[in-house]
Amino acid sequence: MRREAQLWLAAAHEDLEDAEGMLSRRRWFRAAFFAQQAAEKALKALFFAVRREGPPKLHTVTELYLLLKEAGFTLPEDLEEQIYVLNKYYTVTRYPDAANGLPSHSVDREEAERAVRIATRVVEECAEKLKKQ
Repeated sequence: MRREAQLWLAAAHEDLEDAEGMLSRRRWFRAAFFAQQAAEKALKALFFAVRREGPPKLHTVTELYLLLKEAGFTLPEDLEEQIYVLNKYYTVTRYPDAANGLPSHSVDREEAERAVRIATRVVEECAEKLKKQ
């Protein structure tokens, strides 16, 4: 595995740890943000293996995934149908104008837990693909 891919994947795992920590602290919006970041970074790690290039400067999980899908990487169908959920957490969890109020009021426990579950699966799928390279 290329060093760059290892670094992106390691960063994804760190963000998952932070997401779990935020769940335990009941900081739902932060858990959702770190979940989005974990999935984004795991997908970016795959660019080195799947597309043979560095990742684009995008933050939308679905856009990153579609670029990887064009090159032959696919997630399980049920996960593919859920990753869009993570897109909004890049902005609404950080900016009052995106959240129409405090970011801390933009995500509830159920949403945060779902985001972490989805991100965990994305990271696992990406890590598995990278192991096979």
